[in-house]
Amino acid sequence: MKKALIIVAASVVFLFIVIQFFQPAKNDNPVNLQDDIAFKLAMPAAIKNKITNACYDCHSNKTAYPFYNNFAPVSWMMARHIHKGKEHLNFSEWATYERKQQVKLLAKICDEIKAHEMPLKSYIIMHRNARISKKELEEICNWTEQASEQVMGQKD
Repeated sequence: MKKALIIVAASVVFLFIVIQFFQPAKNDNPVNLQDDIAFKLAMPAAIKNKITNACYDCHSNKTAYPFYNNFAPVSWMMARHIHKGKEHLNFSEWATYERKQQVKLLAKICDEIKAHEMPLKSYIIMHRNARISKKELEEICNWTEQASEQVMGQKD
């Protein structure tokens, strides 16, 4: 019995070491700052800071990786979250979205935060500065409404 436990433990350690060699690509793509939402839309500093802290790691082309991202399978989970997040909204590529899509995305930002669907609870646990207070939520939603008007008023 003791030998079996040692073999199982050694196998688990070996497997853990092996999977470390299979790391996903980092989200560290070139960024054209002129395409970023903060460049395209008037955004108060407080809103920009909150969105950067709460959203950009998964919804932009630059992620600030924590130390634990160096370990599989955590790195795989994070890569999946980032990939999915950028599929829905990429702040770094804001200028590439059509105006109609930008307006929908702005409304969705407010809706997702109000519904407590974003930021993800698992993200908030590890990133306290990503928490969004009621006051910040109100400010973000007010900004998204103003930004929608700004988008609709833009000339092509």
